[in-house]
Parts: sequence; structure tokens; C-alpha cells
Amino acid sequence: MSLRMLVFLGSTREGRMGENVAKCVVNLLSEVKHEVELIDPLKIGGDGHVHQPMHFYRDQNDVPEWMIETNNKIVNANAYVIVTPEYNCGLPPALTSVLDNFPPASYRHKPCGIVCYSMGSFGGIRAASFARPFLSELGMVSTPSACVIPQVVGKFSDEGECNDERIKNNLEKVVKEISWYGRAMEEMRSKEGVPS
Repeated sequence: MSLRMLVFLGSTREGRMGENVAKCVVNLLSEVKHEVELIDPLKIGGDGHVHQPMHFYRDQNDVPEWMIETNNKIVNANAYVIVTPEYNCGLPPALTSVLDNFPPASYRHKPCGIVCYSMGSFGGIRAASFARPFLSELGMVSTPSACVIPQVVGKFSDEGECNDERIKNNLEKVVKEISWYGRAMEEMRSKEGVPS
């Protein structure tokens, strides 16, 4: 079963490494026949930061078109992958801001995989540990495996090719898990709907 997947890129820094990591994730998901789109905070509209979340507009006619379009993509996706760096031992503000722009109901009862990275030796693992409860509050279910990428510099090409076999194997494991959870949850959603 082909799934609709969104890959959320968490960084907006100049020279960000996450763009190439995210391209690799998109490539791997596409190779197993999923329909994949990258959600880049620098390209979806606004400036990547929350000013007024979609669900808090008093008049929904005032919601910007980019928010409506992105929210429709979130609602129609079967699963998500979060690609995040670690900023100050936590999550980057661009990631939380992008996700917080949209109502939790849009994400609810769908799985997400986590890919984290850093230039240091911990690979962003502290960001992953913060991501799980944050994503859970939005209604997502994170998969058991995460891909942790230490010393990310030089490990990905501009086209998203990974030159580290261990990292590539771990990314493929995340792809397998998000595919399995996505199919399983979509099957239950189509058979029984979602818990209310």
C-alpha cells in the first residue's frame, strides 16, 4: 500500500545540514513507492514562526491560503517523518512553530518517525527525547526506532545521498517502521474510524 507522507524539516539556519538529511529521507520513502512531500518552514509561507495559529483565527475567512493548503496536506497524509537538529539540548523553534500553526486534530491518530542530527557526537538524541512528548501532544504516535545522526557534516550530498552505511541502515529502519505503522493505522482508520 502506497501512503501519503510528509517530511517536516526542522531547521531554518543558513547552511543547515538538515536539508540534505531530509532529501535522503524523501528519497528513501519514494523508493518504496510512497507519495512524499517535504514541508520546509522557509518555503511554505509566513516566515516559519507562529504568529497566529490557524485554529485561533476568530474569523476562519482570514486564515492565509498557505496555512489552508498546508493543513490540507497534513490532514490527508497517512504518516509523517520529523527531521530535526538539536538546538541548545532541545528542539529548534522553527520545527515547533511550523507544527503549532495547525490544529492537533489535523495530526491525530497518525504515526511519525523521528530523524535527528547534530554536528556533535550525540547526534541530536536530546532533541528526539523532547520531540516524543511534543508530537504526542499534537496527537501523533512516534515509532519505536529513531535515526540518530552524529557528526552530520560531510555524510550527505546535496542530492540527499548518504555515504555512511550505518546511518543509511538506520534510516531504512525508520522507513520500514513508519511504513508498517502507517499501513496498520490506515487500515484501522478505514475499518473502524478513529477513537472519539
